Amino acid sequence: MTKVYPNAIRTFPAHKDGRDFVLAADVNEIQEELTGVETAVGAKPQIYTNASGKKIEYKDVATRLDSMQKYDDQVAGTVNKLIDASEAGWNLPVASMRGSGTSIPPTYNQLDVEPSDWYPVTFNIPVTDPLTMCKNGPTITCPRTGWWIVTMRVIAEIASGPSNIDHFLYARLWLDNHGTDMATGSSNQPRGGEHAFHRADLTYSGEWYQGERLQLQIRHMDSVRVAIRKNYPNPVPNIVVWGWTGLTYVRALPNSLSQRPVADLDPTYPV
Repeated sequence: MTKVYPNAIRTFPAHKDGRDFVLAADVNEIQEELTGVETAVGAKPQIYTNASGKKIEYKDVATRLDSMQKYDDQVAGTVNKLIDASEAGWNLPVASMRGSGTSIPPTYNQLDVEPSDWYPVTFNIPVTDPLTMCKNGPTITCPRTGWWIVTMRVIAEIASGPSNIDHFLYARLWLDNHGTDMATGSSNQPRGGEHAFHRADLTYSGEWYQGERLQLQIRHMDSVRVAIRKNYPNPVPNIVVWGWTGLTYVRALPNSLSQRPVADLDPTYPV
């Protein structure tokens, strides 16, 4: 009789001492089935050879199977988290919002710029904001630590006045928690010239930690440097600034990165 494994499971008769004769055929059947098991399992089943030819040897087959099962569990857990994240609103991009227009006064003293000369743009039109990152104001709060891409577009009126004088607009992505900018942009156009608007695009790609607050801040002034703008014959008026932002969560950070490194806040910081 030939082996039946792995196509089937052979049933062996039960033998009793002193009553049954064990024939050579009985032993042969056992040997044939054992050979069938060995053939199906293969030689050295505790060793795995990867695609590059590297051999990984486990203590035994049970250990190798446990390792495979743990990996399968990790993959399943990751897939479930991605599904949960998708259902919870973690589809990319995470958020986009616009500002209907913020009136921003000019720099008061161009010879001595103060921090108060920077004014934030209000974002009050959430195009998509499932995690409520912006609550009808200038501040966008990070909901989850990770690697992000933040883009902001600025469109602003050009101050009216003499066309032979340029008007300057400066924009920055301001990280309020740390008092530093993460990206900057600028535009200069003639006052009363043929160009109706300033345009500037700012992009930050990097770590953004949960609870950190971003603002789009603007400063603008004439090319004529004056100490007190109201005493200038053609003082710069307020201008209206519109903002648009898109925020994309790319991926999580390593567990060791729980807070922003000091060197990340200042490119001149010695490392």
